[in-house]
Amino acid sequence: MRMVCFFLAFALMIAAPAAAQPRSAIFLHPDGMGANTWGMVRLAQVGPDGRLSWDRLPETAVYVGPLLDSVTASSNGGATTHAYGVRAESNSFGTVHGAPIAGARSIAQEAQERGKAIGFVNSATVTEPGTGAFLASVADRDDHAAIAAQMLEARPDVILGGGEKWFLPAGVRGIHGWGARTDGRNLIAEAQAAGYVIVRTREELAALPATATRVLGLFAHEDTFNEGTEAYLARRHLPAFQAQAPRFDEMIEAAIRILERDPDGYLLVGNEEASDNFGGDNNAAAVIEAGVGADRAIAAALRASAANPNLTVVVASDSDCGGAQVSGDDLIVGQRVLSRNENGAPQDSDGGRPFLAAPDRAGVRLPFVVTWANEGDISGAVVARGIGPGAAAVVQGTIDSTDIRRALMVGLFE
Repeated sequence: MRMVCFFLAFALMIAAPAAAQPRSAIFLHPDGMGANTWGMVRLAQVGPDGRLSWDRLPETAVYVGPLLDSVTASSNGGATTHAYGVRAESNSFGTVHGAPIAGARSIAQEAQERGKAIGFVNSATVTEPGTGAFLASVADRDDHAAIAAQMLEARPDVILGGGEKWFLPAGVRGIHGWGARTDGRNLIAEAQAAGYVIVRTREELAALPATATRVLGLFAHEDTFNEGTEAYLARRHLPAFQAQAPRFDEMIEAAIRILERDPDGYLLVGNEEASDNFGGDNNAAAVIEAGVGADRAIAAALRASAANPNLTVVVASDSDCGGAQVSGDDLIVGQRVLSRNENGAPQDSDGGRPFLAAPDRAGVRLPFVVTWANEGDISGAVVARGIGPGAAAVVQGTIDSTDIRRALMVGLFE
């Protein structure tokens, strides 16, 4: 009889459906990357016949993102719109009309209030709008000290990026440089007292113990990259990305590993700022390098999605910085190209020679140059993509910037 009961119990266990995995969401914001920028990255990384991880996201929509006072989004206005789902202004930072948004919570505050873990990754200082506006409300986007304090006071589970200077008081030297806070607060010491594991280098991030559930990673004095034109970086013998700091995709992978341990699910917001800042510098080589890193982050999100069908991934910028356009007309491999094309637009090349695409299916590396439209943000060519329940429900056809929050809400809470 006991043997029969054992087999019956075993059969019921086998037949029972696996417990549903928690609803979670990842929002990746490769800043300043329009469809044209992704086309440039595709050519350089996998060639005209290859496909990026970005190309593997099944849901696609044209993204329209005007602000209340401009047809083109600022980084802080766009981030406020994404976080709160309301149309913001150019100078907004978690505010509308200069004040905190009455009766509203950001998607991160909503997720945290409902018991989900929340995390933030930024390749620039973590107080940049792409992450900071989800937790902080300030009158001036340059008030990094106040943004850092509000972010830490919100007690997110993960903060990874640059900006060590905004967590230390003036006169105190950190791992990467001197502190800049004028209020005397040492936010790193406060975080440690609150139970955060503090990491400052790529090696320390890789060596995080499996038990770490709250992590503050500050990997640079300000940004984790060295902003500037190709000529500026070459004169100073600076790489585009700082060696001690993990790249954007490494931080995203680490954040996913930490956050997915929460049984109630999580929200991760990641901002790749280098693609935008280097676009403003018209530095095509560095934009390509940043875009490749952003694509590796998308690959990490896709792997997490394959393991959890209840995970929503949304990828979108709020503008197209620099308006990079690729051209292969009348180019000869190895032949010098002009610094400006026929209509006077700046023309970017690989040290005066055409860039070479990765091999096509015939093994040929086709030449191309990058023509820049300006040094700032442009409204057109922005595309939102995604995978998972929230993306399938919302990221379709043409969407507004306010729909990003809606896709994440659907993904997290049905």
